[in-house]
Amino acid sequence: MKHVSQFVLATAVVSLCIACSKDKDTPEGPTDFSGGCEAVDLGLTTEDGKPLKWAAFNVGAKTEVEPGSFFAWGETGEKDNYACSKQGDYKWFDPETAGEYPLCGMTKYSGNVKNNKAEVVGDGLFVLQKEDDAATKVWGTKWRIPTLEEVQQLFDDTKCEWTFDTDRNGYVVKGIKTGNSIFLPMTGFRSGAELKYTDYCYYWASTVLEAEPNYAFGFAYGEWVKGSNYFQRHFGQAVRAVTEY
Repeated sequence: MKHVSQFVLATAVVSLCIACSKDKDTPEGPTDFSGGCEAVDLGLTTEDGKPLKWAAFNVGAKTEVEPGSFFAWGETGEKDNYACSKQGDYKWFDPETAGEYPLCGMTKYSGNVKNNKAEVVGDGLFVLQKEDDAATKVWGTKWRIPTLEEVQQLFDDTKCEWTFDTDRNGYVVKGIKTGNSIFLPMTGFRSGAELKYTDYCYYWASTVLEAEPNYAFGFAYGEWVKGSNYFQRHFGQAVRAVTEY
């Protein structure tokens, strides 16, 4: 009986060691909670030249025609009111310093700008960290919000072409190099409790405006506005995620 117990114990130890060795030798892949959203290759890249794919639909959506969720820049959840008031509705807003340039009331992602005395102020953060990236928090580490440079590639005539789709009420963005395409539905944006300009696409990028950190970059697309721009960070806008996997 004693020999049997020793054999069982030895077997358990060996099994445990094998399991530990397997876990150690097998790298963890990025998490993906997107519900099976396809990563589409438009022939675009990251700033350092790595292949970059765009999600087939918006974060919070289940199909390509849905606008999905609306996020204030640097926040990771939806809410009823997208304001930046004395009540401090926006997460990174301090109403006590709202009128003071150059931080403009921003408590994080306040850049690295100079005030009137030429003193450098701010936290030096220009790009969203993972914990404040809505795509990463909602869909997992496989996904993130694109940078301004990655967004601008969508408007490079040599890389993508845009076509309005009347039936689906949005724009088809086709990669010239691959022939693959994604669909960007009209979303509008939320200011306070109101949904505005629903005949335009509004999407966030992950980069803050250095000179005025109460603004962040994104892009708008519609009849009169086409391209990257910057918007007040408390606005609620859609997110189209990207992945390097």
